[in-house]
Amino acid sequence: MKEQISVNLGQIAKELLPRSMAARDWVFQVLRAAIVRGVLPGGIPLRQDEISVALNVSHIPVREAFRQLEAQGLVRIYPNRGAVVTRLTLQEMEDIMDVRAVLEVGALAAAIPLMRDVTIETAQAILDEAHNTTDPHKLEDLNSCFHFTLYEPVQNQTLFKLIEQMHANVDRYIRAYYSEAENHAASKAQHDELLYACKERDIEAARNILYEHISSTKRLLEVPQ
Repeated sequence: MKEQISVNLGQIAKELLPRSMAARDWVFQVLRAAIVRGVLPGGIPLRQDEISVALNVSHIPVREAFRQLEAQGLVRIYPNRGAVVTRLTLQEMEDIMDVRAVLEVGALAAAIPLMRDVTIETAQAILDEAHNTTDPHKLEDLNSCFHFTLYEPVQNQTLFKLIEQMHANVDRYIRAYYSEAENHAASKAQHDELLYACKERDIEAARNILYEHISSTKRLLEVPQ
């Protein structure tokens, strides 16, 4: 188990190369990706020694990355026990989805009046790439890029960080469902409808589509795992 986790961390680390950011931020991104993908499941302890060896870094950036992960709610640090990946209850996940709906619908409504054609074109290019991709990790990245491209005109980094935090906490529990053809097709159709509403600058339609998109994702959490 430990050996496989190290291998998987190494694979994710290679994906995130070249490492042009500070070591702590790079370690944070690797561990965050591992948690969201389920490589580091809820309840598993994070060992500084093992992670340092797997990522070829000292303990200092690992400890700092743990603090960043704790700030996002992905890790809990216990005195004399170290860091443990959080495990959310169904109620906690549903609460997070409700917060996501408020934040993202509000962000989209504020962004639409500020959108330029380049925003629509960029979002369309992302959807085109997603429609031709089967790699689940790539699809996750493209899904996130699509939504944040639509919100980008509001230029509110605090809002974006909160939305990103909500995604990180819940996406690890629902990612498996999107590999199913039916759910993937439904998500694709909603994305197409959402982009069309944005293109038409129809704020009310876009709000309703996005709210249903997030609500349908929330309903996936209720499916027995």
